[in-house]
Amino acid sequence: MSNIVPLHNEVHKNLSVSTPTDFSRFKDQHLIPVVVQEFSAMASEFPIVFVKNGDTNQFLPVAMMGLSEGVNLYCQQKEFESAVLPMNFQNAPFSLAKQNKDSEDVAICIDTESALITEKGHALFDENGEQTDFLKQRSQFLIDMISFSQQTMAITQLFNEKGLLTTQQLTVKIADKPLTINGLYMIDEKKLNELTTEDFNELRTKGLLPLIYAQLTSLHQINRLAHKQANFSH
Repeated sequence: MSNIVPLHNEVHKNLSVSTPTDFSRFKDQHLIPVVVQEFSAMASEFPIVFVKNGDTNQFLPVAMMGLSEGVNLYCQQKEFESAVLPMNFQNAPFSLAKQNKDSEDVAICIDTESALITEKGHALFDENGEQTDFLKQRSQFLIDMISFSQQTMAITQLFNEKGLLTTQQLTVKIADKPLTINGLYMIDEKKLNELTTEDFNELRTKGLLPLIYAQLTSLHQINRLAHKQANFSH
């Protein structure tokens, strides 16, 4: 259960919030949305692929944390088994919401039912009702994530316009048994190499080549997932 309400310095003046360390709420979500700003870090642990929204035809980059739908191999326990933490895991218990449908102004919201609200946490407001440094940092993070998500959407769309995103069937071995995964999109290295000089240079001058190579390199992490899947028990 959750109760998300706009944060108010009077109503919530005594609230304290701890930093999230338990990510078991994601245990049923094997694909975690990521932004391009974290591609390099995430690629050291997780395969990064793209999924397509059937309604909008837009592509979204995701980190694979499981090979089977509904099972996140990293979030079954309270202890997160990776030093690399997705940005999307760090929002709670805060979020942003438009103040009204006709305005672009956003309000910081908080889930008052969150287990992260604890007496031993970080204070949100000082004795004068002003935001503490902790809350300012968390608020800025939420605002940055909106910008990061918009940039990610634009870059992913450019990859698609250049014809670089193609669906590929993945086959991995789990304890010597093959598992086939469909519906995922990746950068097609062959198509990348076939780009015109003009198109390739456009990607280079926009600083997008490191993102492409990070995504391609990240696919080696599928073996890590296969190993975890082989040792996973419900």
